[in-house]
Parts: sequence; C-alpha cells; structure tokens
Amino acid sequence: MENTRVIVSKFGGPEVLKIIREPLRMPQKNEIRVKVLSSGVALGDVMRREGVFPFPPTLPFTPGYDAIGIVDEPGSDVNQLSKGDKVAVFFNGTGGYATYVYAKEDEVTAIPADIDPVLGVAVTLNYVTAYQMLHRFAKVSEGDRILIHGASGGTGTALLELGKLAKLKMFGTASSAKHEIVLKYGAVPIDYREEDFVQVLRNQAPEGMDAVFDPIGGENYNRSLQTLNENGRCIVYGYTSVLEKRNSSNWSNEWKQIAENEKAQGGNPQSLYTITGLKKERLDWFREDLQIVFSLLKEGKIKPIIAEKIPLTEAARAQQLLEKSKAIGKVVLTNES
Repeated sequence: MENTRVIVSKFGGPEVLKIIREPLRMPQKNEIRVKVLSSGVALGDVMRREGVFPFPPTLPFTPGYDAIGIVDEPGSDVNQLSKGDKVAVFFNGTGGYATYVYAKEDEVTAIPADIDPVLGVAVTLNYVTAYQMLHRFAKVSEGDRILIHGASGGTGTALLELGKLAKLKMFGTASSAKHEIVLKYGAVPIDYREEDFVQVLRNQAPEGMDAVFDPIGGENYNRSLQTLNENGRCIVYGYTSVLEKRNSSNWSNEWKQIAENEKAQGGNPQSLYTITGLKKERLDWFREDLQIVFSLLKEGKIKPIIAEKIPLTEAARAQQLLEKSKAIGKVVLTNES
C-alpha cells in the first residue's frame, strides 16, 4: 500500500505543487493513521505555498489544515479511537493534502459515522472559525449589526449562516456576481469593487457596526475601523491583501501590532484570531465548538456551500479557484479510491 501526497517543493505559484507517492508506514506512539476521504482547501494554504505566511513551514511540506477520514491504524497506545471510526483531523496548517495522514491524538476528533465527508470537511475549519469569532470573541447578541468581508468565501458563508441563526443584522462585501448568495442569508450585499463600504454603511446603518470580521488586512482593516460604533470590535483573521501586493513587507509588523494591542488607534477593541493559535491555548474550546458545529450539521441547521469537489491530484487547480476569487463556499479535495 502507498500514500499519495501533495507537497510544496519550493515557494511560488500553483506549479510548485507536486504529487508524490510513498510506502505507508505503521503509526508511531501516540499517532493514528487515517485514510482520508476529503481535505479542505484554504487561502492559508495558498499563503504558505507563496512563502508569505508568518513563520512559513520548512520545505518541502504538505499543505492542508483539515481532513475527514476513517481510522486505518491506531498506534499501540491510542485508547480513545478504534479502527474504522470516522474522524475529523485538524493540523496546525500543514498535512491534510494526502490519501493517508498521520495525526496525534489531539489532532483527531471522532465524528458521527453518517456525516458526509465533503460537508464534514466544509465545517471543520470554516465553521469552527466562524463560530469562535462570533461567540468566543465578538460575543454577539440577537440584533447586533456585523460586517463580513469576503462574504462569499468559505468562512464568509459560514459567518453568514451562523449569523442568521443568531438573528444578527448582517452586511457582507462581495463582488456583484456573488450578491445572490449574500442575500440568501438575509444580509445586505456591498459590491467592494464599485462601492465604498464605509460610505454605504454610514448611509444604511449610521448606528455603526457592533463587529467587523476582516480576513483582508492592510488598508481594508483601517477602513473597517471607520464602520464601528463606539464599542464595536474588529476581528482580524487573515491578511490576504498580501497576495495582491507581493512586495509588501510591512504586513507581518501590522499583524503583530494587532495581536499585541487590545485596542485599535481609535480606541475600539480589536482581536487577532487564528484557529490554530486558539486551539493551542484552548483545546477544550476547539473540541467543544467542533462538536457544536457537527451537531448543527447533523440536525440540518447548517448546510455549507460546496464550491467544487476536486480530486486530490488536481490540488493546484483547487488553489487557483481561491486565488482568482472564483469560488463561492468551500473548495474540497476528494479521494475516490
């Protein structure tokens, strides 16, 4: 038996993604071998591939935060999981693009056997991220006004759907072609290409936003602050603007400043959210919130949008969909064998 794995051989464009095949090995102590059914694709994967993510991984590496699969071989000291269990796997940003993965016990969580693996992987990263930002960080209440940037993406649509469940008043930036999906969740769409979202919100919601969720950073972050009310919180959870300005050298310093300062320049509270950082600090929260979103999925209260299902061996095409902002919802890699 062999493993098929995607690796980043050097930093650069989609062409640096390579497919390798290697023999399977037995899991080591406190390790579980999981046969992967589906893997998630995220913009963080693209940023790591480009070498612009903070503390980029050592080359070569396999991209991928998350996967859904079946326990294929538990290590000798693994007691909580058995062969055949369906599980969600969550790594610290690398490892998911493979037909088999080796994960530690704290990276694996048992999930219901009847969960569809494509829908399951769609909620593992994106919906836990959205849930934690809404409820752990922003602590939203019914009727709160929120602004969601990148509202048509994987995390954006998760914020919209969970925000609708929480009965929030939502505004979402997206290109005009994607406004239908924003409207679907009862949010007000704003065309970020043709409209000034700051001015739109001043006209439509002069009371200001109670929370803004910004995965873009840079100038977008500075303008997001202008939309907040006196106590409104800005939550930054990405810095994708660096992909458009590849010579930008200040973004990591700005990211650090946001992380270190609980208040923005104007005095509004702000947070820098990373799911991997919070998981490291509060594994109990991650496990609790993962089970909450899987319960919502099982009960039919959330229905993640799948942009496209793509074979693992076409990972480069999957990443290009995200880079070119062509995807609505989650892009998922599948293993058909």
